[in-house]
Amino acid sequence: MSKQYILHSFAGINQPTVIRLHNLGLCEGCPIKVIQRYPFHGPVIIEADHQRIGLRYHVFACLAGD
Repeated sequence: MSKQYILHSFAGINQPTVIRLHNLGLCEGCPIKVIQRYPFHGPVIIEADHQRIGLRYHVFACLAGD
């Protein structure tokens, strides 16, 4: 089951990671879909603009306001 989120903010994420996410096409307000969440705060696989991206749980939680 995949869940839709709207990317809220890049607050709480270090600047090199923010730059990398921007380079991948992520921006505030864009929709993202969770494809897979690994247990114990492991990585989260998201899909944005027809590409899949693996994120650390902390980065995902900051982006999705989760």
